[in-house]
Amino acid sequence: MINTVKEFKVWRAHFCYSPKGKSAIDGMKKLRQGDNEFPYGNLESSVLSTCFLAAKYLPKKDQLDSRRRIGGLQLPVSAIKGHSKRKPQNVGRNSLILHLSTFLKFYTSDESTFDWVGKKIPNFGQGHPDLVAKLVNAVYNDENIPAEGVGRFARKSQKDGIRLAHWKLQD
Repeated sequence: MINTVKEFKVWRAHFCYSPKGKSAIDGMKKLRQGDNEFPYGNLESSVLSTCFLAAKYLPKKDQLDSRRRIGGLQLPVSAIKGHSKRKPQNVGRNSLILHLSTFLKFYTSDESTFDWVGKKIPNFGQGHPDLVAKLVNAVYNDENIPAEGVGRFARKSQKDGIRLAHWKLQD
């Protein structure tokens, strides 16, 4: 656990001072907080820890569990019809998109509380797909996800019934 904390501190410093990471964090600071109990400090720590988990995520070491969870996502029953063992593609990136969208929607909403685990992306608040795309592109340097792609994936996941789950650290 202590190694993970040290690793996170080094990663956070590198991320926050990289050009893409700094630009994304600066964009987050400009958001207007809704009338809720989710202060900016909590938003920033939630976003950074989720980005860290996404950066560390190794799809080769992860499998769907008995509750259809993988890498921060809980897939619908229809996703595993026929007992297919095929893993979904881009699990880390897609999970990061959904988690960041949820955090930003909650931060900008006037809802007082929201329990995100086991839920779909909320309908309230503003998703800010442009900021989510900046954060995803800062974590995955080799990808260039447009804001439209983030919005499209968020809508598709709502329609398909994909829910959020806790990320699990891998060995």
